[in-house]
Amino acid sequence: MKTRYIFTTLLCLLLLSSILSSAVQDEQPQNRRRARENMRTLWLLRMTRVLELTEEQTAKIFPIVSRIEKEKVELYQQIEKQIRELRLTLGKEEPDQKELKNKIDKIKELRNLIKEKDEELEDRLEENMTLVQRAKYLMFAARFYRELRENLERARIQRERQRQKIKK
Repeated sequence: MKTRYIFTTLLCLLLLSSILSSAVQDEQPQNRRRARENMRTLWLLRMTRVLELTEEQTAKIFPIVSRIEKEKVELYQQIEKQIRELRLTLGKEEPDQKELKNKIDKIKELRNLIKEKDEELEDRLEENMTLVQRAKYLMFAARFYRELRENLERARIQRERQRQKIKK
């Protein structure tokens, strides 16, 4: 048990370091995709350990999470595309009101689809976890994303410091 815990911890640290290193590097689409995949893997591994999921639960939950997260990535990409198009439309001297409304509506629709995916994930997790695990999940998710934001912020600050040193 202790060996498995140590192995999981080391694996999590390795994944976290790869996420942070890719965040520090230039943000090419391939690096971002790899960082998202690493983040999802780290999230799944830590969730498995924290919630003490059984092998059966893990076998049910991992494919669900992977599918939903991939679908969300596609939705986020569509939102980015719509925002780029909205920016172009706004850059025109006299933006077409109908076109603006269509772009805004499309972005809202995509955001709602992301919310639906999050709700679907929550529902699937609830179906496959005990009440105690569900409570632990809520605590885990809040802590995980808070720590992730803090680590990404530190990486951003470090990258900015490196840029300033190069300029000198």
